[in-house]
Amino acid sequence: MIELEKLYDCAEKHLSEHPDWENFATSFSEIFGASFALYRDKEIQEENPENAVDVISTNDPDCLSEFNEMRLLGPMPIEEGSLPPLEPNRRTDFISDEEVRKLGAYYEFMQRHNVFYLMIVPAMMPDEKILSLTLWRSEESEDFSDIEKQRMGLFMRHLLALVKEPEVVVDAHSAALDSFGEKYDLTSAELDVLAELLSGQSLREIAKSSDRSYGTVRWHVRNILSKCQVSNQQNLLREFYALITR
Repeated sequence: MIELEKLYDCAEKHLSEHPDWENFATSFSEIFGASFALYRDKEIQEENPENAVDVISTNDPDCLSEFNEMRLLGPMPIEEGSLPPLEPNRRTDFISDEEVRKLGAYYEFMQRHNVFYLMIVPAMMPDEKILSLTLWRSEESEDFSDIEKQRMGLFMRHLLALVKEPEVVVDAHSAALDSFGEKYDLTSAELDVLAELLSGQSLREIAKSSDRSYGTVRWHVRNILSKCQVSNQQNLLREFYALITR
């Protein structure tokens, strides 16, 4: 599990405070031995139907740029009732080499960029958009193993707690927050503080915006950590997003 621990460390180092997606992309690719793109669905504009996703991070921007220009990148089709959880899929899980060759422009693109082995790791975000991690390797490399597939499923849950996009913010009155509070027997005050943590606020910012003392906010956070049986705020957020994306 050394590889998975390195990926966790890489994500927390580059994404916890002030997200540095460029250095994260370089480190992630080196650790896992694959190129990748992390992207999420967005509202499709009728006048711009090809811009159906927001690319958050990639170690191969030239490849993604051409992919976008060819209008090949779009929202992942997800059948209703298939979520959660979303499980990683390798190309060998669902499509043969013969079928890939029938994809025309898509196959030609893969040939040009030596994309041979492919793995897609999707996850449902709190706003019901899909966050997708697509990884690829050349024909000279080895296919993604079942163990790597499992590790990416775990790592994707970790990323959910670190991707701080505005749409990820959880409202204090959301069903997800209520469900989490019910599971861990959180008080209304603790739920309020947790909602602020999920919005990305620091303890001092929470104290100022909620008219509580800094000491009171710290006390609530300690109680939340104790009830959820986690050691720090990062693990708390990880546990929250893991619960609501199962």
